[in-house]
Amino acid sequence: MSEDPKKVSNNDLPNSQFGGGFVDADTVNVGQLGGDINNYNVVVNPPPTLTRQEYRNRQALLTKVKNFWVKGVLEKSLYHQVLIELGLEERPDAITNPLSEIIEIGDDSSQPLPEGTKVIDVFDEIGTGATLLILGEPGSGKTTTLLELARDLIARAEQDTNQLIPVVFNLSSWAKKRQTIADWLVEELNTVYQVPNKIGQALVTQQQLLPLLDGLDEVKAEYRNDCIVALNKFHQKYGAELVVCSRIKDYQALSNRLNFQKAVCIRLLTLEEVCHYLDSVGADLTGLRTLIAQYQEWQELAQSPLMLNIMTLAYQGVVVEYLPKNDVVEKLRLQIFNDYIERMFKHRKTNRQYKNAQVKHWLIWLAQRVAKESQTVFFLEKMQPYWLINRKQKRTYRLMVGLMIVLMFGLMFGLMAGLMSGLMVGLMVGLVVGLMVGLVVGLDTGLIVVRDKEVTEEIKTVKILQVNWKKILIYLLTEGLIIGLMAGLIIGLMFGQMFGLMIGLMAGLMIGLEAGLIKGLMTGLIKGLEAGLESSEIETKTSPNQGIWKSARNAITVCLMGGLTFGLMVGLMVGLMEGLMVGLMEGMVGLIGGLMVGLMIGLMVGLIGGLKNGGKACIQHFILRLVLYFNNYIPWNYARFLDYAADRIFLQKVGGGYIFIHRMLMEHFAEMELEN
Repeated sequence: MSEDPKKVSNNDLPNSQFGGGFVDADTVNVGQLGGDINNYNVVVNPPPTLTRQEYRNRQALLTKVKNFWVKGVLEKSLYHQVLIELGLEERPDAITNPLSEIIEIGDDSSQPLPEGTKVIDVFDEIGTGATLLILGEPGSGKTTTLLELARDLIARAEQDTNQLIPVVFNLSSWAKKRQTIADWLVEELNTVYQVPNKIGQALVTQQQLLPLLDGLDEVKAEYRNDCIVALNKFHQKYGAELVVCSRIKDYQALSNRLNFQKAVCIRLLTLEEVCHYLDSVGADLTGLRTLIAQYQEWQELAQSPLMLNIMTLAYQGVVVEYLPKNDVVEKLRLQIFNDYIERMFKHRKTNRQYKNAQVKHWLIWLAQRVAKESQTVFFLEKMQPYWLINRKQKRTYRLMVGLMIVLMFGLMFGLMAGLMSGLMVGLMVGLVVGLMVGLVVGLDTGLIVVRDKEVTEEIKTVKILQVNWKKILIYLLTEGLIIGLMAGLIIGLMFGQMFGLMIGLMAGLMIGLEAGLIKGLMTGLIKGLEAGLESSEIETKTSPNQGIWKSARNAITVCLMGGLTFGLMVGLMVGLMEGLMVGLMEGMVGLIGGLMVGLMIGLMVGLIGGLKNGGKACIQHFILRLVLYFNNYIPWNYARFLDYAADRIFLQKVGGGYIFIHRMLMEHFAEMELEN
């Protein structure tokens, strides 16, 4: 438990606690508001020399952040051709100043920063251990400013391994579990950037990351104060450098404040800056210029860089007579977004794979789902059964999943029966039995869903399975040979009392060794596979739905490996025992029989293992997609549609996921009515 910050007198100032970190200094000079501390004497351990693997991991993470957010989002933003120069002002009233309880600080009103000041300049001015809060109105460019900072920091980190690794996160997902920020960072590194938990834990605890946290205002309203408390605790415990973004009104409405060193607010554009931007675009915007010059409502909306860019894309070449006019700002905003949507449908005249009404319908559903779940980046494999809207859809989903799984077991029984009584007859019998059992289980599942109002089970993709054969062999030897020999000796001694020591001991050893080895090998293989299948998270999500495809590959690997290995071992063991007891020829018959039995049992064991290691997730995902498709919430090829929407500048691709080009556009779609 961390100690409470001390209140000290001037003569004890060198040993005071500021912002959650203890400072041991001979002199502490207060510079600008926010607690600049100079002439400090802090013992900093030099970073350890990186191994080759650690260096590769570092560079891989930097590359992912750069590709996902800088190249994928920042450089493809709405105004990447003509960059708007955003003005900044310091907002000391937005943070809890660590020096305010020790000495009297002057005016805490907003202070405009010099023209041309970049966010990287503000960050550098704070110094080591920098913590920065970026505020702004909706559409003012907060995320763009954060990504510009990420771009500059990544460039430094690529050249200097002593620099922290800047990583972009969105705080909206924190509200789901509301864990500590350290645990949440590890989980997000795993989910978004595919960093194994062990490596992520080391990056966080060893303070190698510089988290750039967007979307504090996207955390569910009832949890935002708790999120600020968690951020303050994280900073106090680790002394970590942090940058957080939030809409200013949502932040000001909270009772808690971030214990950061500096806060800046992005200024809205002036009319002069708006006119300069319109002149720089070079497109035919005469009608738009006229309305902005004449109407206050247009001027108010144009102060937002997002809305200004939306206007320029929606109204290029449109004469003033055809532009919307409304003296209510919110209604005018809605009309501008609607016009932007219609204009983007005409943005690409070729490759029209979908009707405009279909695209809008699917985007509305997607926006409503991600808004409800407080998601920012949408991954196809992260769709969940509780996204289904009504009870009928949920019942259909559960019934089809149960039916599919039991039919797979029916097919497996058919293969087993086919090996014994002919393939065609066995398959028919197995499928009929599987279908009957599947219908019973499926109907029972459906009745359960009628009673259950919600489907709460999540679809969880699995990790890459790396087989550790050393552990498997250890389990096989310990569980197989040792148990088998012990069982043989015990049975031999029992038989020796009845038939004579030598005969009983020989027979007992044969029977006990055979039974013990089969039992031991079964146990050893199962435990060995479980221990040997070491998990490291899927390497990277560079293509949509890659997590499901990886899960399918893992399921097939486990099923075949478990089934074939088990069948081969049992067959060899039975053949060996038969050969020792009755001779070589009979042993060959025993070998074939053992292989048959082992293969049948092994395939069943492999099927169970495959379902546990990705197979069930694949079935659930497929059935969920099927239900959503037949209810017209998604198209058949969802990844192709998402790329289509990104081509029309509704979405942007982030690695293997997708985001709306801006939260305001997502909110606009989410507020629209989903028609049948």
